[in-house]
Formats: sequence, C-alpha cells, structure tokens
Amino acid sequence: MEFLQWNDEKMSIGIILIDDQHKELLRIINQLSTSISEQSQRRDVLMIVDELINYADYHFTTEEELFDKFNYSETEIHKKEHQEFVNKFISMKEKISNDESFLRKNAIEIAQDVFNYIINWFLAHIAGSDRKYIDLFKENQIH
Repeated sequence: MEFLQWNDEKMSIGIILIDDQHKELLRIINQLSTSISEQSQRRDVLMIVDELINYADYHFTTEEELFDKFNYSETEIHKKEHQEFVNKFISMKEKISNDESFLRKNAIEIAQDVFNYIINWFLAHIAGSDRKYIDLFKENQIH
C-alpha cells in the first residue's frame, strides 16, 4: 500500500502550527501503510491506532483552545466532528481487540480498513472543516 504524501496545494491551510500537526498525523497514518507492507501483527496495528488517538487528541485540543480563545462561530460543530473521530477510533480499537468479525480478519485487512477510513476522513476534514477557520486564525496572528 502506498504512502499518502503531503501536498501543500491540497492539504496545507497556510497556518504552520496546524500544518505541522497535520503532517505529524499523516506520518502516523502512513505507519499503517508500512504495517501493511511489512505484514505486521494485530498488536502493531493497535499501537498505531493508539498513537493516532493520542496525537489526534493533542491536535484537536490545540485547535479547540484557539476556537475558544477567538470565539470561533463554528466551534461546537467542529468539536463535534473531533469527538466523533475520537469515538470512532476508540470503538475501532475495541473492535480490533474483541469483536468477533474483526478477530476473523488478519492484521493486514484491519490496517487497510483503518487506513482507508482515516485517509478519507483526514482529507475531507482538512479540505472542508479546517479551511473554515483560516481567516479567523490569521486575523489573530496565528501562522
């Protein structure tokens, strides 16, 4: 499975703080691609999912603190998207560990499922929701 390469034109929102965090999320996401090509074990996939949950939580907290600080008008909508993402991955982690349908899948299939979901969410979120706060952050000297 191929890595998803950072693309400034499609992925950058022009705010270094956020772009750098998005790049780190992409690095973690690409670990799933590596785990597929290296035929990793289920525990390896679970470790990557844990890292993804932890870093996403850190990133979301950064954004949300800035939303609150600058009274972003779509704060609640954006926070809800973040919470749904975290909940999805916590649920996914639980399923990978305990759900019978996931227990029948091998680690590669699981990693592919997670990778496909996260890539779609990541690209849609950056291209959609995250673009909405760019002007507010720039007006408040967040670069």
